[in-house]
Amino acid sequence: MTASSQSASTSDRVQTTSTSESSSSEQVTAKQNVSVSSVSATTTTTTTVSSKPAATTPTKVAPVKNNVVVAGVYYLNDKPAAGTYHGVVYGKDGKPFNGTQKKLMYVAGIIANKRLVNGKYYVGGKLSQGVYEGKQYDEHGEFVDGGYFNGYYYANGVKLTGTHGGIYYQAGKPFSGVMSNVLYHNGRRYAGYHTAKFNNVTALFKDGRLSTGTRNGVYYKSGKAFSGVLNNKLYKAGRKYAGYHFATVNYASKLFRNGSLFTGTYHKSMYEAGQKLTLVSRKAFPVKNTVLTNAAGKRIGTLKTGTSVIIYSGSQRGMLVTTMAGKRLGYATESYGIDGPNIVSTFYYPESNLHDLYLISDKSTVQLDIMTNLKTKQKTHVAVTTKRGNSGIDTIKIKAGRKSINWLAKYQSNQYGRWQVTGGTIQTEHTAAPIKYHGKIYFKTTLIFQTSDEHYKITKTKLVTGYVPLSYLSTGFKGGVFAYNPLGGK
Repeated sequence: MTASSQSASTSDRVQTTSTSESSSSEQVTAKQNVSVSSVSATTTTTTTVSSKPAATTPTKVAPVKNNVVVAGVYYLNDKPAAGTYHGVVYGKDGKPFNGTQKKLMYVAGIIANKRLVNGKYYVGGKLSQGVYEGKQYDEHGEFVDGGYFNGYYYANGVKLTGTHGGIYYQAGKPFSGVMSNVLYHNGRRYAGYHTAKFNNVTALFKDGRLSTGTRNGVYYKSGKAFSGVLNNKLYKAGRKYAGYHFATVNYASKLFRNGSLFTGTYHKSMYEAGQKLTLVSRKAFPVKNTVLTNAAGKRIGTLKTGTSVIIYSGSQRGMLVTTMAGKRLGYATESYGIDGPNIVSTFYYPESNLHDLYLISDKSTVQLDIMTNLKTKQKTHVAVTTKRGNSGIDTIKIKAGRKSINWLAKYQSNQYGRWQVTGGTIQTEHTAAPIKYHGKIYFKTTLIFQTSDEHYKITKTKLVTGYVPLSYLSTGFKGGVFAYNPLGGK
């Protein structure tokens, strides 16, 4: 019994050792062998005990899950376990570890490196400063927004460019310099006057804005010392251009003197507010007493009939009048209006290419005398009678001394109406230059009756040749006036 028990015990230890290295099926076999051996030892006490283990029958079994990952779970001794497998750290549940271990942050079993975890930035598993997807994080891994970091101001994770809290930043620093035409100093608009480089020139700023106005005698426009015409002033490098200079204003050449539009005589030409005037006549005189005004339109005097003057056109204020020596007297209207008999030119001047006058009347009867001899005061009386119809003057009757003319108008008509096709006017021709006789001024001219027929043929009939007093041009005569604008003669 002792020997048999010892043998069974030895056999059991051998089998137990084998169990740790075999599958569960082998353990069942070993237990069966032990039982058989024990029975044999009990019933047959005389049997010699063998030191060799009993023979077993080998069986196929599944391997144990040990130090292996199956379906994403790490196993050790057939159980999910914590450990490291192929560089991945697994937790106690055998799954890739997420969280902090030994002061290091893991994500899916891997040390968090240059990435965000729960909104914080990690490098090598530790909270760290750095840039992730263009955004800045501080040394605590916190997102930098609305504050300074390493000397720079950040907004939404980037160095701010823009105005915040009244301070303008560029790339996170309070800006000093010119940006969008504004001058900044330490992020704020520079107060007062200062100069700075702008578009490759030195510009003047006032309270941070490009200055427009005068500073120390220099005119600036948009920060630059201005050259050119502004508000009818000519500047060069910000100062009024000294001397005489021409410049373009509203597409017209204008003369400036010391920066202002020039009025006066320059190189024998007359200028009005920089505009060169046109010389009309150096031998003109008014046909009646004429009102003179200044540049503001205020009456300053009267120019007497027949006064010899020089006149210029081109001024917006009227006809410029000067003495024969060039002294400015004032401005006069170019004509006396269009109402009544006074449709006449203000001035007579022989340089005009218009020499002849027209009889103008709004009366049915006109009477005047033509002086045929000034010394003897011989004259020819002219009487004109007209009759007006629906379409014009139907008849004109003229009696000049012994000469009589009866003119009848001709008409045409169709389904659209009736109109006059012939015409007649009383006018002068070959008007000579005015002469003075006994203190009065006369024009020598020939009075004619001019007609046109339905074929536009012109016919002239002489009425009388003689002298017309100046009063006929200024105050007219009974029922009419001789007029043309402008007057002239040779």
